[in-house]
Amino acid sequence: MGTRGPGRPAQLNRADIERAVLTLGFNDATTTAIARHLGVDQSSLYRHIGSRRELLRSAVDRAIAEHPREFTHTTWREYLTGVAELNWSLLAGHPGMAAALYTLEDTPPRSITELTEESTQVLHQTYGWAIRDALLVLDSLTDMTADTVNRTERLLTSDSEAGNDRTAHDLLDRSGLSPALTEALARILDEGLERWWRRKVELLLDGAQRLAPHNGNG
Repeated sequence: MGTRGPGRPAQLNRADIERAVLTLGFNDATTTAIARHLGVDQSSLYRHIGSRRELLRSAVDRAIAEHPREFTHTTWREYLTGVAELNWSLLAGHPGMAAALYTLEDTPPRSITELTEESTQVLHQTYGWAIRDALLVLDSLTDMTADTVNRTERLLTSDSEAGNDRTAHDLLDRSGLSPALTEALARILDEGLERWWRRKVELLLDGAQRLAPHNGNG
């Protein structure tokens, strides 16, 4: 949507602003860019948002509310795999959101705490996990996923001509690593970072087996 010409002013609401953040991406969603995208004066945004932190929290809540969350599971491992995949698709689908969450750790969006509560209760009530252990494995999964997405976005940011794959290999060429390690990392990049992330999930869940109730639901 471009800048509006003369005529009736745009009817703006908070949901429009939140969705503009998701469309532009968290990194590029300045008030100037949002106003331009919505075709309104920048000053009109401040009738709906008090600060950038408030805007980020609201946009995270919007992203989570509109993201598909239903998946089937019959074991705790299936459930945790589904939670991990939900987190990956959510963060990877909204560039800059992983980094934004780190800046909001002291006052996390309500939707984040609600997801944690919901997931903990599923593990506890459905699969018999101790609440403390459920929190540990959930925190480990979400931290690892957010860190992987965040570092991938930061390290592989490139100009539109080179592309992320070329930039990643350029980083390896400049790294000074041994040939064997460079070759191994290049293979990881060629296979795709999502596959590498999935191996991390499997490793973490293998370790979580030690905490799981021994009731055959793994």
